[in-house]
Amino acid sequence: MKTFATLVLAAFCCVPAIACDKVDAAKVQLVLSEMGTQWSEQDGRVTLHWGWEWDGATRAQRLQLLRTFASGDGCLSGQGREINFYRKGRLVGMAAPAAGVQLVSDTATAQAGTRSLPSPQDLAGCAN
Repeated sequence: MKTFATLVLAAFCCVPAIACDKVDAAKVQLVLSEMGTQWSEQDGRVTLHWGWEWDGATRAQRLQLLRTFASGDGCLSGQGREINFYRKGRLVGMAAPAAGVQLVSDTATAQAGTRSLPSPQDLAGCAN
């Protein structure tokens, strides 16, 4: 299952945001939920609690996990949203349309570019 999940995540990460595909984004979210990741939304904000895949990931892989979820969420919701990422009750990352995606523990080097979250133009091409 871990190999399958890695391949699905890698495939989604390689697709540019312009090619937003709701089916692929939903598949990635399904794989994440199968790995123990849980999320909820309230008042347009998303709270995500990572499952076991977070523990063995490197800093770069963790940043990519944040980006992957934020991109998929943006595709499915039609807009970038504020997302707080947690692991074992501790805030480990954040995403916001204006600020991008970052790891909390390493904000100086983990700062993502403005392309980390899909722009409104990218989302306009999202398949319905």
